[in-house]
Amino acid sequence: MLDLGTTFQIGFRFVVTPLTVHLRRNAAMLLAATLTTVTAVVVVVPPAGADQAQQSYQLATERSEAQNLASQISALGEREAALGEQYDAGVVALQQANARVVGATKALVSAKASQARTVVLLRVDAVSAYVGGGPQVELAGAVPLANLNEALLRQELEDTFASDQTDALDSYQLAAAQESTARAQLELARNAAAARVTQLESDRNQVEAAQDKLVGMQQQVRGEIATLVAEIQREQLLAEQEAEAARLARERAQQAAEAAAEAAAQRAEEAAAAAKQQAQAAAAAALAAATQDATRQAAALPVATTVATATTVAGQTSDSALPGAATTTTTPATSYQVPGVSSAAAAAVEAAESRVGDPYVWGAAGPDAFDCSGLVMWAYAQAGVYLPHFSGAQYDDTMHIPMSDLEPGDLVFPADPGEHVAMYIGNGEIVQAPYTGADVQIVPLTSFFVLASRVG
Repeated sequence: MLDLGTTFQIGFRFVVTPLTVHLRRNAAMLLAATLTTVTAVVVVVPPAGADQAQQSYQLATERSEAQNLASQISALGEREAALGEQYDAGVVALQQANARVVGATKALVSAKASQARTVVLLRVDAVSAYVGGGPQVELAGAVPLANLNEALLRQELEDTFASDQTDALDSYQLAAAQESTARAQLELARNAAAARVTQLESDRNQVEAAQDKLVGMQQQVRGEIATLVAEIQREQLLAEQEAEAARLARERAQQAAEAAAEAAAQRAEEAAAAAKQQAQAAAAAALAAATQDATRQAAALPVATTVATATTVAGQTSDSALPGAATTTTTPATSYQVPGVSSAAAAAVEAAESRVGDPYVWGAAGPDAFDCSGLVMWAYAQAGVYLPHFSGAQYDDTMHIPMSDLEPGDLVFPADPGEHVAMYIGNGEIVQAPYTGADVQIVPLTSFFVLASRVG
């Protein structure tokens, strides 16, 4: 049974019973609308004065109330997802109960067939005994040989009939007991399945009623926040206009200062360029003069000396442009390649990512809607691997690993693996079908997940 007895106090006057299975059918939309309103409030600058301070305090209170509501929606959504997995477990149990019903039905049919054969045998024995004349033959006195033979034969037949009737009666009693047992098993299985279905339907009705309360409460909070924001914005309009005018004046002053700085920098750059050109011209003139002096000196030297000098210069040039310079050897970097995941895991990750944007539906397993374990089951089925449609069973049927050893395709669970499951896809991210009202999504891996397992 679902526990709907716990209540939450929100703000000053709102009380809501926590949802169970379908709480978050509109939770994501409600949360987005609430946070949008709160975001609009953030841009308002608190005014001065006693009345404005009071309004700011009231607005902070309303914002706290809205954030409290959003937190409860998130917590109840996690509860709803866990109950969805309990529903999947109930479906598995119902399938097993149906299998037992089939077995009990077969046993009942077999028992009835055995009973029918026993009744036929009794009737045949009765007819045979009646036709034979029953135990009426007397062997006292002188009896002709032919009559004696007939009497002995009749007595033997009577003994045989008595034995057959006893066996037939035992068979009938056994068949009757088998029929009673089979019928009892059949009724128990059917009653258990019917009770489970009734319970699930009751849970669904309670969830829908609680959801209506949550929607009404959220709308009232949004209305109060919107009214308060409108009042504050009207009172702050003049102050905001003055602040905007001051901001524009500061911007114009800053732009003028930047323009002056830019002009000064440009003038400095032009002066630096002119100085550079002058230096280059002086260096060129000095180089030309030095070249002319070297040419005159070379012309005055003997030819052999000129050749030796040229040879020496050429040898130094060919040996090294920079004597004593160290030779640098570049060694190609060795890259580390991360070991790849199995082909089944890679295919499952690709399949799960392809369903991003599909809606969460309680108990669904594809191809266009999923719950959390249904998404994992469907994704691995595309890779040829079968997993049960229940997060707890998926954890039991896979190899448990530390969270530090996660690879793409591994499964992650909260402390109770029967409440939720998601698939790790690498880079610290998971793909999951979270709860009603949200779609299949890729989000960062959080501390909510503490258990991990590997498929196959």
